[in-house]
Amino acid sequence: MGINYSGQHDTSIAIVSPDGKPVFAVSLERISRKKQDGRLPTPLLEGIPWDRIAKVAISVSEIYTPPGENYVSKIHPLPLVKSNEQVHLHPPEFLSVFDDIPCEKIFVPHHLSHAASSFWGSGYTDALCLVYDGSMSNESWFGGVYQASITNGIIPFDQFNKLHYANITSLYTAVTAVLGFTPLKHEGKITGLAAYGQPNSACRALFEQWLTKPELIDGLMQWHAAYDKHIAPALTVYPPVRNSLIKQFASFSREDMAATVQEMAELHVLDILKNMQLQGLPKKNICLSGGLFANVKINQRVAEFGFENVFIAPAMTDDGTALGAAWQVASSFPSFRPRKLDSTYLGPSVSKPDSLNIIEKLDIKYSNSSHCAKDIASMLASDKIVAICTGASEFGPRALGNRSILAPATNNNVNQTLNARLDRTEFMPFAPIIRAEDADEYFNILESERYACQFMTITVDCSEKAQQDCPAVVHVDRTARPQLVSQETNPLVYLVLGEYKKLTGKMALVNTSFNIHEEPIVCSADDAFRGFFEAGLDCLYIEDVGIIELADNSAVQISYLCSKIKSLSTSLAGASSDAKARIDELNLSSHHWFTVAQAQAQQMDELKQSSHHWKTATEQLHRELQSIYASKSWQITSPLRKVMLTVKQVLGVKPK
Repeated sequence: MGINYSGQHDTSIAIVSPDGKPVFAVSLERISRKKQDGRLPTPLLEGIPWDRIAKVAISVSEIYTPPGENYVSKIHPLPLVKSNEQVHLHPPEFLSVFDDIPCEKIFVPHHLSHAASSFWGSGYTDALCLVYDGSMSNESWFGGVYQASITNGIIPFDQFNKLHYANITSLYTAVTAVLGFTPLKHEGKITGLAAYGQPNSACRALFEQWLTKPELIDGLMQWHAAYDKHIAPALTVYPPVRNSLIKQFASFSREDMAATVQEMAELHVLDILKNMQLQGLPKKNICLSGGLFANVKINQRVAEFGFENVFIAPAMTDDGTALGAAWQVASSFPSFRPRKLDSTYLGPSVSKPDSLNIIEKLDIKYSNSSHCAKDIASMLASDKIVAICTGASEFGPRALGNRSILAPATNNNVNQTLNARLDRTEFMPFAPIIRAEDADEYFNILESERYACQFMTITVDCSEKAQQDCPAVVHVDRTARPQLVSQETNPLVYLVLGEYKKLTGKMALVNTSFNIHEEPIVCSADDAFRGFFEAGLDCLYIEDVGIIELADNSAVQISYLCSKIKSLSTSLAGASSDAKARIDELNLSSHHWFTVAQAQAQQMDELKQSSHHWKTATEQLHRELQSIYASKSWQITSPLRKVMLTVKQVLGVKPK
């Protein structure tokens, strides 16, 4: 079992069999319904059959190890102007979180876990692994290059020391915050927004200062409730710092700011690839992981650089390190036989009894047909929006057909329709889903990109036919991030696409995650019903149950919306109560600090009086010494005179 827990974000677990096959993986957010939930993994560990778990791999270093003298990178292109002396460590009690786990525990360094999450599922016999993220507590690095092979495992070649090198991921997150979006959540919005602007040299000059002098943006973001057992941690933005920083960019549009930081990130990664080439590293297979490679445009640039094969870990962010750590420990087993990852359907499955219980309890009307794929395709051909909840949920940030919303891609207005229903704000169009054998009709996919396109982790250029047939999934820069589906990877969606093609002649559909804005992707049947009725989608398909149409269940929808309003009212009342309690605390605190301030003011008065006394005494001493010096009855040496004048100057300016 692998566990990712940092006390900050993306808590997760993963289980692999001794031969390396992934058995189960889920992020805490899917269970708790708090997006990117970084609290304790306790809910994920309930019911685990510990007698069947050989070892537990934890994706962080147990202790911090300074980089030593070997911190100079041969690959990273940009050192900091001034070394960063701030080392981030987990608190002493951090390790006690794992005390109750009744198995041998192995701590796998965070970035090695990232590398493992990409290589062991790539299907390659050997590869280079490029890791890049925003860094992690207890670690000396924020990424690096690893040489990996089935024979020798994963070996660091060059690592990026966070005390001495610039971090483009951190800059991207800072720009996300300055532009008014939520850091660590909305970087994808910046990627989409970038296509509407133009890189600006003056803007770049300011960003480059932030990049090489990160102290210029100190205080912009800070963690709230990190390591808290009850409150979900959040990376919050400090408004006064943001407001002062945004003034520097008054002459730039947010589109141009986004375009500038996106171009900087792409060029930064290309510089890394060039340096890898200069070091004689092969351009055959490359595996990407870490938060930076959630950026699908960067991944396209890597593919275009000329590698024969590119694979991006489907769970490229920190939740994926649980799977990587488990794989890395399992790789030491004699029975370990890594294989190509064919899907990310590793999470909890929909329970038919649970679905039917909800249907019976709420008197939901539904139809059960042996031709569900045809029925879904017919609805889509009639411009309806269909939510899918089937099989095991996906592990990672992308919905890949089992917890997806499908819609026709023939009209650009579908983006506005979906955003309105799901309460979202997006600058990048929704992704297309298409059968693998039809993909070349719409997309110019390099052979090196084809495997990555199964997981929607890379953008590709679109053909003229795509722009005509499915404009809703083509971005303004004429790219899209498709998911290629086969009969083996997702039989239901594959059949739906085939039937839809027969009915319309069109080969792609919109695929977006089945969730309401700022909520995680749905996991259980209960999540699916709530999301469906609250969003007001047209149809919902539940595995082994059938199709539910909104038009037949208006009373149920009203019930769900009333429950949501009641829940929001309760939450607001609770927030108001919490706010009042906090205000009371602040009032008590302000009274305390007022008392302290009074005492300090009294001490200051005393110091002023004391200062006046010593200043008067020093002036008297000075007059007496001048008199003695003038009478030449006593010789004053030059050093003594300097000391005397210095004392007078200091006491006259600063009370001591």
